This record gives sequence, C-alpha cells and structure tokens, in this order.
Amino acid sequence: MMFIGTRHCPHCGAAAATAGVSELASLKCPRCKVSMSSISIGGEAMRECEHCGGLWLDVGAFERVCTNREEQSAALGGASMSPEAQTQSMPETIRYVPCPQCGQLMNRINFARCSGVVVDVCKGHGTWFDRDELREIVEFIRGGGLELSRQKEKRELEFERSQLRMEETIAAGRARAHSFGYSDEDRVAGISATGTLLRFLLK
Repeated sequence: MMFIGTRHCPHCGAAAATAGVSELASLKCPRCKVSMSSISIGGEAMRECEHCGGLWLDVGAFERVCTNREEQSAALGGASMSPEAQTQSMPETIRYVPCPQCGQLMNRINFARCSGVVVDVCKGHGTWFDRDELREIVEFIRGGGLELSRQKEKRELEFERSQLRMEETIAAGRARAHSFGYSDEDRVAGISATGTLLRFLLK
C-alpha cells in the first residue's frame, strides 16, 4: 500500500501505476449481479465490482501478475477497497458463484494448494477474487510461497515414486518365488527381507 501521489513503492522501489479505465466488455459481478467497472492496474485490464470490492481477472492477466514483480507491486497498491466496499461484509457461508463470462459454476481452489486463500476459478476464462484476496495472494507469492509449494509437490512426487518402486520389487519377488515353487513360509520370509532391505536403502 502507498500514499496517494507517491511515485515509487517505499518497500521495493517499483514505479507506481495509476489505475485507469480500460475498454472491456461489460460483465456482471458473480456475487452482487451488478455491472462491474473496467479498470487497469499495472497495465493489466481487469474488472472490479464497486459494491463488494471483488476483482475479475482473465487467465492471462492473472498468470502475468503471478510472474511479474512490477505488476505485483501495482496490484498491492491498486487492489485496495473502495469506500463502499469497506462497509460490506464478506459472505459467511460458502457459496459457489457463476463465471461472469460463461455462467457455469466455478471451482473453489486453495491457491497453490497451501496458501490458505480460496478463490473461484473458471479454467477457461479467469479467476474471481473476493475483496483483499488478490492482495493476499500477491503477498503469498512475494513471501516465497510458490517456491515452497513446488518443493512440497516435488517431495510428494519422490515419495510416491519410491513407494511404487518398492511395490514393484515386492511383486517381482513374489513372482520369482512362485515360479521356483518356494513354500508359503519361504515366500513370506523373502518378502519380509526385501521390504527390510528397501527400507534400509531409502533411509
């Protein structure tokens, strides 16, 4: 957040971008059902509901905000509450809302699976952000949240692969034991020894 008239962000030094009107087709707010205003923040065209303070970004615009630090700075400065929105309370119950473009109910997704910010997403058209959610996501990204999410997914994938290799090895051991006509006791002992060895190797 910056004071009005400030030319650069006091935290990161990024140049301030003024929100202005952008030529976009009129769309209805998925929550308030009123026409949204077309605005531009950091060069990205988006729509804003002046009643509830929500924002609608198409797929490309949100991807660019996620990867461009200057646009993130502009979003932090520009995606603030309007005077009317400050008095509005957020919905207390979970309600699925329709995409402003296609009218289909959107999916509720925890951004990056671990941010704690649940947004409404239409895979083909864009993302709806309730008041302050875009700011919270930008702060999550700039705090290294996306990198932590990628590392977590990488660890989970490596664990799943190691489990699959262990299961394949045990299955192969069973098949060999069966082909050589080992007794049930021998097969159990062999599988147990294989599992012990794999656990030792994976430590």
